[in-house]
Amino acid sequence: MFATQVMKQLLQTIIFASLLFSLTACEEAAELDDGPDDVLAFEAIAIGHVGLGRDTVEVILRSQTELDEALERFTTLEAVPEVDFEQYMVGVIAVPTESGGYIVEVKSVEQTGDEITVHYVLNVPAQDCITVQALSLPHQIVQIRRSEGNVTFVQERDRYLCGM
Repeated sequence: MFATQVMKQLLQTIIFASLLFSLTACEEAAELDDGPDDVLAFEAIAIGHVGLGRDTVEVILRSQTELDEALERFTTLEAVPEVDFEQYMVGVIAVPTESGGYIVEVKSVEQTGDEITVHYVLNVPAQDCITVQALSLPHQIVQIRRSEGNVTFVQERDRYLCGM
C-alpha cells in the first residue's frame, strides 16, 4: 500500500512538472519570434569586377539619376536594364580586393518595421585557386521591391575551393 501511494505521488509530481515546463516553454517561444516582418523580392541585374574607387560601396538608389551617377563608377559585364523606380529601388554592393576571384552575392533583403537589411556574401577564393593578381572591385547590382526605411548591409564571407 505504501508503494502505491509513493507511485501515485511520483506520477502527480511528474505530471505537474511536465505541465509547468510546457507552459513555460510556450511563453519563451512567443518571445523568440524576432523574424522579419517582410522579405523583399530582389533580382540581380548586373555584376562586374572593375570599377573606380578603393572603398566599399553599400548603397540603395531610389532614382534613375542616382543610378546613372553610380554606374559611372562601375564597369558591368552586361548593360544594366531599365528599372521602374515607381516599383523598385536598386542596391549596389562593391568590395575592393587585392586580387581577382572574389564574388559579391546578395542573399536576402528583409524588412522589420522601418529597418531594411540587405544580407550579402563576399565569396573568397581559397589558396588552391588561380586568380588574377591585380586590384579588383567585384560588385553586384540588384533591383529590390521598393520600400521605405533605413537600410543596413550585413556582409558574410565564404571561402570556396577551386579543386586544382
